[in-house]
Amino acid sequence: MENAELGEYGDGVITRLTNGAWTDTHCQWSPRGDWIVFSSTRDKPEDAPELDNGLDPGYFAVFLVKANDPSVVVRVLGSDSDLAGHVNHPFFSPDGKSIVVTADLAAVSVDPISLPIFVHSVRPYGDIFIIDIDPDDINKNKDVEKFNHITHSRYENSTASWTTFSTQDPNAAWNLHFDRVYIPACPNAQCDGGESWHMTGHLCIPKRCC
Repeated sequence: MENAELGEYGDGVITRLTNGAWTDTHCQWSPRGDWIVFSSTRDKPEDAPELDNGLDPGYFAVFLVKANDPSVVVRVLGSDSDLAGHVNHPFFSPDGKSIVVTADLAAVSVDPISLPIFVHSVRPYGDIFIIDIDPDDINKNKDVEKFNHITHSRYENSTASWTTFSTQDPNAAWNLHFDRVYIPACPNAQCDGGESWHMTGHLCIPKRCC
């Protein structure tokens, strides 16, 4: 972390927030700027293999750290000691009361047989989860046991974010481009929003759970 105005040259000071023989990645500021959420392998068991069939063994979990006190680190959601999972790409909601993550905690769902069969995957496959947190007390967010399961498919969903343009209609920004009701040519694209928009591959899902 560094001073945005001074930078790392001149009078700028770089502050190291984490330090250890693990991987810390996918960091993002909270809306208030007091916490930083990130994904880390610091909970990886000592006897875990370095590789899993030549692939990343996982053990990623999501943590919060205080920006002004790096000694305060709280694990929010993680893989179990016997589940080498990936809980990655954390992102704060605009109000700071939730975090969306990509995780393989749900394994693989039963989808149509036309989809590919994965004999072995590094993450079989990513689904989107929402964790509600306490934005006022970082310690109350330790090992949150409740989360909302947003997607469940064999496709890898990853790097989720939050929209802020409308709390009522998730397609409001897109609707500005049309002066009439849009009817998609593809029968699989839902004209009322659904879970895709014009078959772009982007999910547009209200805050809900399956």
